[in-house]
Amino acid sequence: MMEMPLVQKLQMYIDAELGDSALYRELSKVAPKNEYRKLLMEFAEDEQSHADTFKRIYRNITGKSYDPDVKKPDITGEFDDILRDRVLDESGDFRKYGEQYLQTKRNDMLKDAYYRARTDENVHALRLLYMLSK
Repeated sequence: MMEMPLVQKLQMYIDAELGDSALYRELSKVAPKNEYRKLLMEFAEDEQSHADTFKRIYRNITGKSYDPDVKKPDITGEFDDILRDRVLDESGDFRKYGEQYLQTKRNDMLKDAYYRARTDENVHALRLLYMLSK
């Protein structure tokens, strides 16, 4: 299987991070506890930060901006079920960005972005599990 070009990966990561940020913002509006609302908004800010970093790297590489439209997320379903899905998604992102970190050799800005995103995704997964344990 052929490796996806970096520019395409960055577009995919920007799309995903912006989508996750929007999802956490919406989810915070229906959170049953103020503590959860605060955590979910913190996650939204982290995801937005990852998207912004990947956008900067994309612009440095291509000379162009990438600003996709983000659809309003559908958060129908039980709050806890959505959190459970997010644990799997966040832990998958932790693994994905870890692999990218290890494969990146000559771009320190990109390597740092992967490291930060990986760390935050892991923290999100752990804090989602915390919310589910209450």
